Amino acid sequence: MATVVVPDRLTSHVAAGHPWLYADAVPAVQGAGTGDFVTLLGQGRRPIGHALYDADSPIALRVLTTRKDEHPGPFLWRLRVDQALRLRRGTLDLRTTDAFRVLHGEGDRLPGVVVDHYAGFLVLKLDTPAWLPHLEHLADALEHHLAPRGIFFKGISGEPEPARPLRGHEPPEHILVHEHGMRLQVDVRRGQKTGLFLDQRENRALVRQVSRGRRVLNLFSYTGGFSLAAALGGATQVTSVDLAKAAVEGARLNFSANELDPAAHGFVAADAFDHLAACAAARDQYDLVIVDPPSFAPRKQALRAAEAAYTRLNAAAIRQVVPGGLVACASCSSHVPMDLFLQLLRESARAARRSLRILEIRQEPADHPTPLHFPEGRYLKFVLAVAE
Repeated sequence: MATVVVPDRLTSHVAAGHPWLYADAVPAVQGAGTGDFVTLLGQGRRPIGHALYDADSPIALRVLTTRKDEHPGPFLWRLRVDQALRLRRGTLDLRTTDAFRVLHGEGDRLPGVVVDHYAGFLVLKLDTPAWLPHLEHLADALEHHLAPRGIFFKGISGEPEPARPLRGHEPPEHILVHEHGMRLQVDVRRGQKTGLFLDQRENRALVRQVSRGRRVLNLFSYTGGFSLAAALGGATQVTSVDLAKAAVEGARLNFSANELDPAAHGFVAADAFDHLAACAAARDQYDLVIVDPPSFAPRKQALRAAEAAYTRLNAAAIRQVVPGGLVACASCSSHVPMDLFLQLLRESARAARRSLRILEIRQEPADHPTPLHFPEGRYLKFVLAVAE
């Protein structure tokens, strides 16, 4: 196994649980290629852990273990899957939910590996091609512990690796899943992420809890998860807005899957900013406005523009809330930390000439764990507030 000496300034970060070592922060790794395991050496060339090497990524080394009794390979993959499942079974109510994250990469100590469970089917996605040589052994570990109906490989983030079945049956065009009893049809092949934004599951349950008797506007609605939760929670009328016509049609199908009449609600294929402008012109306000946009800052270089976009969007949304109504604002960009997001909300409220009282502040759910010393992994922000 190849070795690399970790600079003294970084050994404490590795020991504390940070899972990444950047290529420009460590010496060049000799005698290893993408997908190889590398032993990390500390002071006196003492082994301090093992990592997975990616020769072409800015993240050169993803730390797999810092324990002396653990070594990378099939046995460790089985151990990690077992530990992850124990955590889910101890923190989630899986009696009414069969859509959840099985492996959350760095948070489950398999950095770069994401696996989601959809009613017996597993969808696997990688953040690095370094895992490709170990793909079959990962599938073995998942099959051993979960006995899935099938394992579907969604590919590598940002790479042309094609989606394909790995094990068992190929998933149907739409998988019907249950989320706290709510039924959702999921397209794991063409859908966003692995098919559904599972990280918003508990926030959808919160929206269901507070929607009774309210008229609701859901912006960036995708296939209507928040909309459906609001309708099932007793909302009088829900309007779902998304730029993608296919997503809007998916929202209609989800309403029908829950025996809700789509005709009693609004489904609009439009730009969210344009729709808010039309609402303002018509003086059309809502009792609850949900704002869950895609990441405005996928890269650090986009942060300045993202700040302006979040402020403008949330200000427009707050204006369309009736006095005393609710606004739910979210961000999924890791480059916008929680303190900055709250600052942007303050600026939005000031621009809208409204004041906000915060009811809930939430981050990732229990099936999306994050190491304490890995702030880069904390990406989700969700705020529910009263708009005065």
